[in-house]
Amino acid sequence: MTTYILGAGPAGMAVADGLNDANGGDFVLLEKGPHLGGLAKTVTWNGIGTHDLGPHKIFSLDKELVGRVETLLPSIDWLTRDKISSIYMNGHYLPYPPSPFSLAGVFGVPAFIRMVIGYGTARLASLVGSSNPNTFEEDLTNRLGAPLYEVLFKPIAMKLWGDPRELDVKLSRGRVQTPSLIEVLGRLLKLKKNSDFEALTFRYPKGGLGRLWSAIEVKSRTTGKFLLEHGVTRLVADKGRIHEIHYQSAGTQGRIEVGPNDYVVSTLPLSLTTRLLGASLPKHLPELADKVVTLNDLLLVFLHVDCASLFDESWVFVPDPNIVFHRISEQESFDPEMTRKGSIVCCEIMSGPGRPLAEMDDDGLCAAAVKGLADMGYSGFRLLDQRVIRLPKSYPVFRTGFEAGLAELIQALDQFENFRTIGRQGAFNYIGTLDAMDIGYGFADWLSKGKPQPWQQERERTNHYPVLD
Repeated sequence: MTTYILGAGPAGMAVADGLNDANGGDFVLLEKGPHLGGLAKTVTWNGIGTHDLGPHKIFSLDKELVGRVETLLPSIDWLTRDKISSIYMNGHYLPYPPSPFSLAGVFGVPAFIRMVIGYGTARLASLVGSSNPNTFEEDLTNRLGAPLYEVLFKPIAMKLWGDPRELDVKLSRGRVQTPSLIEVLGRLLKLKKNSDFEALTFRYPKGGLGRLWSAIEVKSRTTGKFLLEHGVTRLVADKGRIHEIHYQSAGTQGRIEVGPNDYVVSTLPLSLTTRLLGASLPKHLPELADKVVTLNDLLLVFLHVDCASLFDESWVFVPDPNIVFHRISEQESFDPEMTRKGSIVCCEIMSGPGRPLAEMDDDGLCAAAVKGLADMGYSGFRLLDQRVIRLPKSYPVFRTGFEAGLAELIQALDQFENFRTIGRQGAFNYIGTLDAMDIGYGFADWLSKGKPQPWQQERERTNHYPVLD
């Protein structure tokens, strides 16, 4: 049996690694781009150093998963980093998540009292009753109280995804973790140092995330092939099976025949997958996919500055609507050896229908990013170089009620007995690097063990990953 893996992001690479570990047969991985890693790859900035596409941490409450990933590299090649994050609000830097007393200093005592009363009322209400919120706004108002939600989470939601009244509750439940009252009191009284809802430290491979993908490639060379710059152009299906994979490489067209015992697993975007299958699917599905699978553009501005470190945090959240980016980070906070001289700052800018910033040219985006840093007080540096990497249609946006349409799409694709679509893009799941790898490993284990349980059971296992920022 040969397994054909479409896409070399974290999920696809974990499938390859998992099949290799389980002696699950040969595999062929097809990737449109020239590099492994997808949205989690490491790139070279000539003469300056290397950096990832934004900040990526290796962290999970699943210690077995973390251990599995760590075995890809020697122990000496792993760094343990403190996760230090802050949020910039009203000209102040607050630890993230902010302590109640720090909010008082920013918004004043009367507003702080309203936040405390609102939060306490919301938490008590959750103990004595139950609610069934449908939207991002309803969920966080119920969890935090309206005053705290309005100042802390509504602005960042508007900047990232759009109107929170139109965002699905799954987005807030996955992206915003809130502590229990016991944890809040314990941390206020300095009786509790660890956390059940955020990562306080994380692991990071020396040299960047790209080392993980290179390690998997080297490890799996005897059982698999990695075909870079092979973009899938068509999937031919008949009688409930995928029979052919068409691709383009170096300007030429190619075709792979999928044998009767072979399997195809895709991490490609759902909208693309429906187009690749074409007439093999009901006519309304491509239109449904375009409606349900809403994706914003992520624009990454990288600035090479002359100082060794511009700020102390791993990353800083910026809900201020007057500043173009929503988060900033530095590669040196993850591995300082990756930049030869100075520091590489990453400014993340979201572009969507309400904020069409992708229409700006690269020079305009860089100028806006530099101005944003200056407005935040970062002015004591000299800009040495700049670059912009655009990631169109890469950031999931869960619109209210999207799950019914998504379930219809997934169910239609699961009807092909030798085909599954998985991962962040392949299942429209808002997840991080390690979560995507967990899904890939799960698929590989399921396939290698002879499908011991219904596939739907494995889908359900990976349907919700809390983001522990």
